[in-house]
Amino acid sequence: MTRTIKFILLFSFLFCFSASAHYYSESFSTWKINNNEISGNFSVLEVESTRILNIEKYRDLAVKENLSEAMVFKKYLEDHVFVLSKNKICPLKKPFEFNLQKEAFVNILMNFQCSSNEDIKIINNAFFNLIQSHVHIGRVYDGKEILIEKALFFNDQTLEINPEQKELEFNFFKNFYNFLKSGINHILNGFDHLIFIVGLLILISGIRNLLVVITGFTIGHSITLSLAVLGIMSPNGILVESIIGFTIMFIGAEYLIKKTNRYFVTNSFLIILITFLLALNIFTKNNFSSTLLIGLLIFSLGYFSLHRSINKKNGLLIMITVLFGMIHGLGFGSYLISTGINSNNIITALLGFNLGVEIGQIIFVLAILSVIWILMQFKLNKIIDLIKNGSFVLVTSMGFFWFIQRLVF
Repeated sequence: MTRTIKFILLFSFLFCFSASAHYYSESFSTWKINNNEISGNFSVLEVESTRILNIEKYRDLAVKENLSEAMVFKKYLEDHVFVLSKNKICPLKKPFEFNLQKEAFVNILMNFQCSSNEDIKIINNAFFNLIQSHVHIGRVYDGKEILIEKALFFNDQTLEINPEQKELEFNFFKNFYNFLKSGINHILNGFDHLIFIVGLLILISGIRNLLVVITGFTIGHSITLSLAVLGIMSPNGILVESIIGFTIMFIGAEYLIKKTNRYFVTNSFLIILITFLLALNIFTKNNFSSTLLIGLLIFSLGYFSLHRSINKKNGLLIMITVLFGMIHGLGFGSYLISTGINSNNIITALLGFNLGVEIGQIIFVLAILSVIWILMQFKLNKIIDLIKNGSFVLVTSMGFFWFIQRLVF
């Protein structure tokens, strides 16, 4: 291994500890208007809620009152989410409380009692003072239909509706466009999905084979995304995200085998890793699944045994890409479900979001291929090889990190 590759290895491991899989900062809220009562559920990834401790006021509050991160976040929301009726602040009907239904998310239930249900304004200032690029997706219902669905940004933080007007402020095309943008943003800011695609790009030779494999990945994630959103499958968000990390690490292992043919080294590493995690699970009484770990080990050893015994490996790679695409699709599904879609716009959400993911995926692949094509025109083959080897190290190390981080921590 050259000094350059060693440097890339060190850099990628350091990068792991500061990288998150979805750096795109988002939060969601679903509101219901029932006469003069306005109730809402505010939802954000747990890791996102910890940003509040970057604010000195809330960091000091946590220390002074010995509050947990979740309690500090609740206090933060109480200071940044308001409901107005006829420009008068509506008082709380009851204190904010936690809703523990969604894994990996912090969910806060809110109830406001207004003097009237006319000229309702829901103002959300949360996170925009921390990250100006933050996006909040808000939806307001009246029990029968959506009254408004809107993305809030730094310069527009208000959901405004008069329920007596009964005006649906979006149509099919506007709703479709919103989910389309959400899909594009999600894939282009989802570092784990992008790094998986990088792994496929360095593993596959030839444009035709690449198109077939990318199509297989698309088919796989489209199937499970649809099943999850339609409620046919109920994915465990934490386990799905852990397995996504494993799929990335697995692609890196396959590239290593392709370059070195060292099946023994790869299998030994997987056995040691899974054994360590099983022991950690037993002795620390952690809550991740031992059955999952054993299943992943059996699957990996079986796959590489089959991989070693056949000459034409493209068919096997397509099969594994479809399977891994289905895993990533469950991750997409968990995200889309978390946005609070309802039965009236499921099809619109599925079509728009899935197409957005495909567009974002195509943009990313074309960008990578364009760089490689330019390098090939100048016959910079050594740089291309360096990029491939560096990408292998990045893919493997990031996959390893995400698998361990999401499963254990």
